[in-house]
Amino acid sequence: MEFEEDGPYAANSELRYITLELMRLAEKKSTTFEQMAEDYVKNTFHLKKLIEEKEFPEKTLKSKDGIGYP
Repeated sequence: MEFEEDGPYAANSELRYITLELMRLAEKKSTTFEQMAEDYVKNTFHLKKLIEEKEFPEKTLKSKDGIGYP
């Protein structure tokens, strides 16, 4: 993650938001925060790898009306 341009306060804000969401999801799925956090980190690295390998064809990033997603 690159937060340098926003400073440490923006990074802390993002981490607080992610933490609260993981806590909410852990409670909803009746699992521990640690397990949810571990799954989140694994999924984050997996998504990064997929993007780097360009396994997503360009057409899958567009909706039916042709508007692309960032």
